[in-house]
Amino acid sequence: MTDTTASTFRRLMGRFATGVAVVLTAGEDGPVGLTVNSLTSLSLAPPLLLFCARNESRTGRAVIARGAFSVNILSDAQRHISAFFAGQTDGWNAEACRRHRRWFTIPDCNAAMFCDVANTYPGGDHTIIVGAVREIVGPATARRPLLYHEGRYGAMQPHPPAA
Repeated sequence: MTDTTASTFRRLMGRFATGVAVVLTAGEDGPVGLTVNSLTSLSLAPPLLLFCARNESRTGRAVIARGAFSVNILSDAQRHISAFFAGQTDGWNAEACRRHRRWFTIPDCNAAMFCDVANTYPGGDHTIIVGAVREIVGPATARRPLLYHEGRYGAMQPHPPAA
């Protein structure tokens, strides 16, 4: 028997482990953001990426209105930042975001991609937002990534050195 209810779909899609990123843009009173795991690269030439935001998302609307956003790929040490932008805790302060030209970024993330909105598409109860990547910054060596699986955060175990 097949079951295509929203709750079953959500539960089973949660079995797909993803990385965690925060999308930031300028709001009326400073940076606004949302935690996403719906991030994917779309094209290398030109460099494009996409993420999905709920149709009622305040940040999604701000990204579209502003026409620019950053994607900040989080490390395992930044769970509290992910929880903050997911609306789960007050354990961080958006004022800690830094300006990078006309974008905002999260300090010490594994990578930050600075984008202009290239296009939007309807996607059911979400909007698909395509970003044209204008600049990328990141540390020379990545920290352990923050992962999300079955509704919980996780981290990769360090790999043994190659022989």
